[in-house]
Amino acid sequence: MKILFTLINHTLTSEQEEDARKNLNVDKFINIADARWSDIDPSEKSVIKFVEAYKDKLKKQAKAGDVLLVQGDFGATYNMIRFAKNMGLIAVYATTNRIVSEQVENGKVVIKREFKHARFREYEEL
Repeated sequence: MKILFTLINHTLTSEQEEDARKNLNVDKFINIADARWSDIDPSEKSVIKFVEAYKDKLKKQAKAGDVLLVQGDFGATYNMIRFAKNMGLIAVYATTNRIVSEQVENGKVVIKREFKHARFREYEEL
């Protein structure tokens, strides 16, 4: 059974789950994020200690060949990608199509931005 571990700032959409099943061949989804992941203190000099809790979750639950979907704070994301790859996990991120529309409502121009899942892309090595 191949597992997709999620470490992102929102829950997966049904389109993302379907894509993961079809194209990443995953059977199960486990969210390892918590409220802290989307609120990393920007004044901290380092995120090394911060990401330890997420690394521990992967150490306990993940096996080589599983997938980690990780997006968020650049430093924390980079650290988790490196860690995941060293464990033999496949590290991916989600790509989107952005749809922008403008409407006039009550005399005001309202700009609406929608993000529609396109695909998962692996974090590649050079």
